[in-house]
Amino acid sequence: MVGRPLWERKVPSSSLGAPISFMENKTRTFPGWTYQHCPDRDYTLRGDGDTHTIVSVAFQTPADFESLVLSANYTPRAGESLLTEVQICQGGLWSKFFKLGFYSATEKHSFDEQDDESGCVYVDVLRAAQPAQAYRYRLTIHGQPDIPTVTVCTQPAHKELVPFAEKLPEGARTVPIKPISQMQLNVSEELRKRLCSPTALCMAMNALGVSVSPDEVMKGVYDSRAQIYGNWTFNTAYAYQCGLDACVTQFKRLSQLRNYVSTDSLVVATIGYGAGELTDAAIAQTAGHLVVICGWNNNLVQVADPAASQSDEVIRFYHAAEFARVWLLNKGGMAYLVRKK
Repeated sequence: MVGRPLWERKVPSSSLGAPISFMENKTRTFPGWTYQHCPDRDYTLRGDGDTHTIVSVAFQTPADFESLVLSANYTPRAGESLLTEVQICQGGLWSKFFKLGFYSATEKHSFDEQDDESGCVYVDVLRAAQPAQAYRYRLTIHGQPDIPTVTVCTQPAHKELVPFAEKLPEGARTVPIKPISQMQLNVSEELRKRLCSPTALCMAMNALGVSVSPDEVMKGVYDSRAQIYGNWTFNTAYAYQCGLDACVTQFKRLSQLRNYVSTDSLVVATIGYGAGELTDAAIAQTAGHLVVICGWNNNLVQVADPAASQSDEVIRFYHAAEFARVWLLNKGGMAYLVRKK
């Protein structure tokens, strides 16, 4: 055990009265306030038979946070499942465990809103009622106790801590992507409007060497409780199940794209904008939409925008300053990071 951080040692009792060791997580492999907890350390599993429960120690974040998203890289076998839950600490007081996601070989679903004085869960995001300083998570596994990699992305409570920057990396880069328009999928017109997430993910996965169809991705990411295809954690879990590494993370500067947009890695960014905020946009305005960032050149961001009406219009170029605002400012730089293993 020598040399291992305390938070990666054996998990202690999970009761609220158990000793808590606060540690600053210092993971450096992600662009924003994102922390990965790997399964290749010693854990103590609680439970017997086919049910196992793992509770992490407390992780103190560098700054207060107002929300978090938890991604789990988990591939269930037939008859197996995973339940993810998270607890937050506000001013020294711990909340209850909020249920986040259920994963099985046949179904994925979120949970109804769980409002209380600590916060609430809205589909895939836990929003704190007051700024929080730490979190810990609980995993309940039915079946083989294969502990997944858990990634937690937090949004700082104080926006001045995450100023956005619109300068692109130097030079130019283009990652080839086969374009797919969600507006040309063989589904109802109303459903097409809801399929930006699986369509964007499908394009990213294909570009990274995993051949999947939009129909397959739609089935793999569907949230049966919320009846949506855009649950962030289920999209990243599906990419992992198909052989890629994936998680939800946060960007702060366009210059960070240099390390995350390549033939081995792509960024599926969530953007939001009003009329006139994004020149030559595929759709006039949107509260939330996903595109694949696949390059840059001459102060332009190259994206595969699934909202284009035709496949030959999917690859588009948006002005860096405008794109920075509709992604980094309006949507906090949130994205799916999808990479080859």
